[in-house]
Amino acid sequence: MRTLRGHHLLTALPFILLYAADEVALTTRVEDDGTGVRSVKIVSRPDTKPYVKAFADEEKIGDLLPATALRRLESGEVADSHRIVGDFRFVQGSRLGDLKITRQVRLGTWPILRTAYAYEDKVSRTEFSETERELAAAPKTEFTYSVTMPGPIDQASVLPPGGVVDGHTVTWTLAADKASHDIAVSASRPDWAPQALCLIVLLLVALSIVRFVRYRERTTPRRI
Repeated sequence: MRTLRGHHLLTALPFILLYAADEVALTTRVEDDGTGVRSVKIVSRPDTKPYVKAFADEEKIGDLLPATALRRLESGEVADSHRIVGDFRFVQGSRLGDLKITRQVRLGTWPILRTAYAYEDKVSRTEFSETERELAAAPKTEFTYSVTMPGPIDQASVLPPGGVVDGHTVTWTLAADKASHDIAVSASRPDWAPQALCLIVLLLVALSIVRFVRYRERTTPRRI
């Protein structure tokens, strides 16, 4: 079993950024080995370009995408909006706060070997002053969060409820009226490679036994 856990940062979204943006999307793709890629897309409204640009320029984006050699980040004007697009390849979930990915090989009936994955994260709202204006705007201020797993998703494991499952991907549309959202999803996939190897070995053993039996039949003298 492999567990990647972090305690240093949170996946934090400033409320002012959410309110100023026309689109905020967080996406995580989990690889077969339990590592992954976190992607972020932020698009401003025409009247909020300066704030979204400042969010990138002041390196606040580092709370979502840590500033390392593994980060790719683009920020610039697109038509009448400002867009931030980037991704970060992680080996340890600790670089992304409360992210936890568990990978475990399990025995079953058929297929005999399966790899089970469990994904957990917490998305927190920050810079929220609870003024009358912000309290009124929070339920209407939304962002999307999606996770792509290495295998088919267990629908019953999707948390919070309401996530839309499409094959290996689940997507939530979350409102900023809560201080934080707990994210969880599980998936599994069959491990065909070791099973195929075992079948090949068994087939070779069976062929060897058949050849040995036929050889004994040819070389054993017949009794009259």
